Amino acid sequence: MNPFAIFAFALRRTWDEWISAILISCLWLLAQVLIVPGPPATATVWAMARRTYDGEYWTAADAWAAFRALFGPAWLWGLPNVIVIGLSLYNISTFWFLPGGVWSGLRVVWVLGLLVWLALNLFYWPFYLAAENRSLRNTYANCARFWLLHPGTALVLFVVCLALGIVALPFALPIVLGVIFWIALVAETAVRRSLNQLTTDSHGSN
Repeated sequence: MNPFAIFAFALRRTWDEWISAILISCLWLLAQVLIVPGPPATATVWAMARRTYDGEYWTAADAWAAFRALFGPAWLWGLPNVIVIGLSLYNISTFWFLPGGVWSGLRVVWVLGLLVWLALNLFYWPFYLAAENRSLRNTYANCARFWLLHPGTALVLFVVCLALGIVALPFALPIVLGVIFWIALVAETAVRRSLNQLTTDSHGSN
């Protein structure tokens, strides 16, 4: 898969639905501030990105229905994220300046662990929404398989999305609001193309 073709496709789809993308992104940002609706709002953004990928028209009622349907599964996903990301950031910030080889090694482990966790989670919701078995374990296993099947593409997608998110966050609000929906579409597009490729290969082998 060509990561730059994925970026371009996601950008076109986001532009086609730019009003809806900005509105749902505004609500997503508010939900993160309020904390409790944060994970369900994230799942909803990915669910609406899935519909946008398919060229389907969706409304606020569709987004609200997805929010309610995904509230429980989103918090099942959100709790380990709060623990892993929270502990990683706490350890990194608290022990960053402590001298010694052991602490340096631990800092490397914490940073790499956080990056691996974020890398898996970029593709979590596309796999969750596409699967029949929607367990936490199976979804993360699918994310890991995706990385094993497309390491180069996955790395480029993750690095660009992470860098864009970090750069956008402290700056203008419209940039932040546009980024989250585009990132969701990037992840959805990558997973869909991977699944389509696997389906084609499976039919070809038969």
